[in-house]
Amino acid sequence: MQPIEKKSNISRYRLTKLGEQMARLPIDPKIARILLAAKKHDCMAEILVIASALSIQDPRERPLEARDAAAKAHERFTDKQSDFLAYLNIWDSFQRERDKGLSNKQLVQWCRQYFLSHLRMREWRELHHQLAQTAIEMGLTTKEAAFRRPPEIRQLTSSENQGDQDLSAKLKQKQLDKKQHRAQIRAAKEAGYEQIHRALLTGLIANVGMKSPDGNDYTGARGSRFHLFPASALFKAKPKWVMAAELVETTRLYARDVAAIQPEWIEQEAPHLVRYHYFEPHWEQKRGEVIASERVTLYGLTVLPRRPVSYGRIAPEEAREIFIRSALVAQECDLKADFFVHNKKLIKEITELEHKSRKQDVLVDDEALFTFYHERLPDFYTADAVSDDLYPTNPQQPSPSPVGEGWGEGKTVAAQTNFFAISASPLPNPLPQEREQSAAASTVAGSLHNVVDSNDADKHVREPSSHTQQNVSDDPKPKKQLASQKDRLKPLPLADIRTFEAWLKTAERDNPRLLFLSRDDLMQHAAAHITEEQFPKFWQTADGKFKLSYRFEPHHPLDGVTMTVPLTVLNRLHAPSLEWLVPGMLREKIQLLIKALPKQIRRICVPVPDFITKFLESDPDRQAAIIPQLAHFIAKSAGNMRILEQIDQDAWAAQELPEHCYLNLRIIDDGGQELAGGRKLHELQQQLGQAAAVTFRDNTQEFERDNVTAWDIGTLPESIKFARGKQQLTGYLGLQKEKDGRIALRLFDTTEAAEQAHRQGVIELMKLQLKEQVKDLNKGIQGFTQAAMLLKHINADTLRDDLTQAVCDRAFIGEDELPRNEKAFKEQIKRARSRLPAVKEALSRYLQETAAAYAELNGKLGKHPLTHLLRQRLQTLLAPGFATRIPWAQWPRLPIYLKAMTLRLEKYSGNPARDAAREADIQELEQMWQEKTDSLVKQGLPVSDDLAAFRWMIEELRVSLFAQELKTPYPVSVKRLLKEWESLIISG
Repeated sequence: MQPIEKKSNISRYRLTKLGEQMARLPIDPKIARILLAAKKHDCMAEILVIASALSIQDPRERPLEARDAAAKAHERFTDKQSDFLAYLNIWDSFQRERDKGLSNKQLVQWCRQYFLSHLRMREWRELHHQLAQTAIEMGLTTKEAAFRRPPEIRQLTSSENQGDQDLSAKLKQKQLDKKQHRAQIRAAKEAGYEQIHRALLTGLIANVGMKSPDGNDYTGARGSRFHLFPASALFKAKPKWVMAAELVETTRLYARDVAAIQPEWIEQEAPHLVRYHYFEPHWEQKRGEVIASERVTLYGLTVLPRRPVSYGRIAPEEAREIFIRSALVAQECDLKADFFVHNKKLIKEITELEHKSRKQDVLVDDEALFTFYHERLPDFYTADAVSDDLYPTNPQQPSPSPVGEGWGEGKTVAAQTNFFAISASPLPNPLPQEREQSAAASTVAGSLHNVVDSNDADKHVREPSSHTQQNVSDDPKPKKQLASQKDRLKPLPLADIRTFEAWLKTAERDNPRLLFLSRDDLMQHAAAHITEEQFPKFWQTADGKFKLSYRFEPHHPLDGVTMTVPLTVLNRLHAPSLEWLVPGMLREKIQLLIKALPKQIRRICVPVPDFITKFLESDPDRQAAIIPQLAHFIAKSAGNMRILEQIDQDAWAAQELPEHCYLNLRIIDDGGQELAGGRKLHELQQQLGQAAAVTFRDNTQEFERDNVTAWDIGTLPESIKFARGKQQLTGYLGLQKEKDGRIALRLFDTTEAAEQAHRQGVIELMKLQLKEQVKDLNKGIQGFTQAAMLLKHINADTLRDDLTQAVCDRAFIGEDELPRNEKAFKEQIKRARSRLPAVKEALSRYLQETAAAYAELNGKLGKHPLTHLLRQRLQTLLAPGFATRIPWAQWPRLPIYLKAMTLRLEKYSGNPARDAAREADIQELEQMWQEKTDSLVKQGLPVSDDLAAFRWMIEELRVSLFAQELKTPYPVSVKRLLKEWESLIISG
């Protein structure tokens, strides 16, 4: 129906051309609509049969007393996909029987055999004849095409040239022929199936349904729910989408005469009834345009839940804004335009300034950038005959239908999260936020009344105006209208890359720098304090310079400053020097360290900024740790060095600062691939230190040598400089004992590693020169057998090797400087040969005294209250390998320490409380020493000689407190040791 005029709120309607055609057919309007659609889909003969069947009572009979027999008889007519095709099968079977020339009685008998009503079959044929004549008169079909002939049953034809094939080949060829024959039948059936059911869908559009995901029922139009009729051929299969001839309500709502359909057909056959909802508009970088997700619904039933569509034609203003914000402001596109490259580079430079200063106050916000582009970009770009290229037609994905000169009608933009609709029309009058655009309500042909369904779920259907009306034609291929000049000049929204580039090409003719940003446009202030001196690009060391990168993103792994370090120099990095970061970030770190101090000490640093300035002007050692130097400066500023005693530097260092206050290290291999990263140097060195040492020696064979048996290696320099790619590295040569026992000359990456290996290497090389003496030494020193029996908790061979190594170390090297040339090496051999007997004799004496003292103590332990404590002390002093671990100066004192334990056992019963109090004082000192030592080891820092000696001072304190009669080599007491400890901490 089309409104032709409107007076006094009374609308007058006239039938459309399609309605006039439907009115001429003496059947239900729905069936009439199906017949008209049959012409478009070229299936008039089949639809005439089905339409006439739907207009009469079902010709199939199902008597109660023979229901099972009837169902079995009807199986020959059943189609697994469609109940409608069962009517065609019945018609074709009946027609074949008629073509055989059977008499009327024989036809009646045939109908009874298959439980068909002969009377209804006659009625069916008569109605079919009437409908066919009417269709011919209306020009819908020809006489030849109106009457269906039963399809010939295709016979399987064998392939040619089978005479020359053997039996196996013939069987294989027969199988292939069968497969091809079934495929041909299936293809023909599928083609006809879609044509027939798309035509049926035009009249039965209100009876479609989708299977519920949580049950066996179906959701239909306007929220209805129905079940498939049990007699349907689809009852068990239950396809996802179905179409029904009718919905009948008995005990529940049933769908009768159903068929499986594709949801895409609904949109294509009833575009005037479906609604389009758009949500989640966003920029799609890969497609280079703003897209949204489109949902297609029919009477509230979701036909297509989601598909991407170009959003520029739906809501051009909002699509333009999204394009500017995402493609241009956020730079989420691959534009090669000069302005884009320039702006991107400039923004990156200013962003780096923010990362360095750790303040987002330099670069303007996104709104300023949006305003810049918004003011320069037009709302639309009009180009002659360009739109077809910019918006290619996709037959599988209908775009909004153009109506007149506006944008698509029949669309719905639903309000979604973070989404509001803007007018999709180029005209300035906006639509409501939830834009419900649709064509007129479906026209019911044959009815001349303006009927409004009060139960319609959608109350937002807009009455169509004369220029938005659907044009329905009975011609399946309407003629294309020639596009006028006005139609070809289409205004295109700037919502995609291709349209933007087309506009830019035109705009840059007049102003080539229209979209070029300047530093003034991007910067809120000059940022003069962010200089390269404060935030250098490289970290300079003796091994070269390493790239620094900055990032301001709290809680991100790369927040702060990151130094990229080759694996080869990992072991050469010095942890204290890394604490100083870069000058521009150091003040904040020192300020946070001061904030972590107790209040009474923090007061000394007020005002903090001035105090930090004075500290930095005092020229602190940037190769040493910050905290000891800062503590010294605080005490010095207060004029009272005793304040150092109040500062617990270990606890202070344990205070966790924000991640950006620690230099982040990124370790890479020679190919630039990242191997590891982190802010704790000692952990990285533990993880990759060995690999770093091996990598450092790669391609350094010119400096190294295997299987050294004599000093024929010349003079070993302290260090060697060599090139590794673009780096100038420094290595340290030294002898090393290999795993197979041989001696080799190796290049090391640190002086500590080189010195440690060189000492052992020199000792092993001297053993080769003093074979007789070493052979005699390996037989065992005097009294070894008896000592080994007393020290039975250590394996005899292990003890022998340990003692031999201790003798060699003391006799061969001792306190001497390690030889680095042949002359020094020979002189060292002479000294070793003369010292060896004395060292051997001294160690033999110390060992026998120690073993005797241990045996005496071990015999008195038993069930004494101190047994557990003293056994722990014994395990510490006399564990396997003790001979090489104990400094030579402590060997004479070792038996004294054991005798002191024995005397303590004897005195314990006299005053257990005093013993416990003294042990508590010792435990406190020992705990402080252990924590400090563990902390240094954890940080990868060396343990100083003074700190190592403090451990033996604690042992002397035990002698003084528990066995004073044994005397100590120097005065010791708890008070003296605490004072010594304070001096150790102060000295760092």
